[in-house]
Amino acid sequence: MHKSIIVAAALLLASTAAFANSDAIENGNLLIKPAKNNMFATGGYVLGKAELYGYIGELKDSKKITGIVLRDADRATPEQKHLLAVTAQAQHIDALVENHDKLEPLADPTPVVPAAAPAEPAAASSPSGS
Repeated sequence: MHKSIIVAAALLLASTAAFANSDAIENGNLLIKPAKNNMFATGGYVLGKAELYGYIGELKDSKKITGIVLRDADRATPEQKHLLAVTAQAQHIDALVENHDKLEPLADPTPVVPAAAPAEPAAASSPSGS
């Protein structure tokens, strides 16, 4: 019984230590997976878009991350891919996707199209008169 308590305590300590440093960072990139309801999973957390933006900003400052890597990209919605691309652009870091153990740039499926110039007002027609 004494051995089982020691083993349980050691496992608890090891899992706590692993969770305390659970930022999923590899080679300077934050590893992110798509989650349900357009949320994101990373380092033991499930985050919405606002939380993810703040989390990435904090890791950029504290851990000096230089990019984000979307894993399991085939499960991500176009909106999730777009949010990651926009977040990376705003944070001035790389947005990458893991494809067969290779990192490739994340293509934004819904790029922002520049607004068209406003139309010129129609010239006022002059009254023809006599």
